[in-house]
Amino acid sequence: IMADVQIAVIDQQDTQIALAVPGIQGPPGIAEYFDVAGTTYTIDEANKSKIGRFTSSSAVTVTVPSGLSANFDCMILQLGTGQISFVAGSGVTLRAALSADKSAYQYAAVSLISIGTDEYLLTGEVTS
Repeated sequence: IMADVQIAVIDQQDTQIALAVPGIQGPPGIAEYFDVAGTTYTIDEANKSKIGRFTSSSAVTVTVPSGLSANFDCMILQLGTGQISFVAGSGVTLRAALSADKSAYQYAAVSLISIGTDEYLLTGEVTS
């Protein structure tokens, strides 16, 4: 049961106003997930703008293939104890600070972001 909420917004400048009301939530399921329990995985277009939850207790290899869309991005979470290694598929270039290509530790969050045709940036909690 939701109590009556009265909101008055006065905008004399014709600007957009965003308003958060305590107890009122947006639509459920805004973030979409994909789950991976195995030790090998190839990213694909279906993973675009989603969050991957990797749960293996053994080391995991994630391949980034060529041909993903120009504005591809996704996030990878290492929820298991198995460290995640990222490898470039044929024709793909992976870039990261200090040549990091692995998740740093359990519960690390790593983002994969397209920065050019078949060129991706690994950022977040990564190590070499």
